[in-house]
Amino acid sequence: MSFATLTTTLPTSDEERGRLLRNVSERDQLLYDYGRSGYGLAASVTVPGSEAVTVIDTLTREGESGGDGR
Repeated sequence: MSFATLTTTLPTSDEERGRLLRNVSERDQLLYDYGRSGYGLAASVTVPGSEAVTVIDTLTREGESGGDGR
């Protein structure tokens, strides 16, 4: 079994809305890319902070790992 972890920081400030949208879009694309490589989302954990929320996604894939870690 192969594991992969994605960490995404989501700012909570209204002034950082553009960065928030970019980070959410990047996370979505990475999850999609990993899914196309055979990974499934095993768990997501959110860690609240004073200026941002951190989302940690753990993905798993059965079988052999690929050459690039995906």
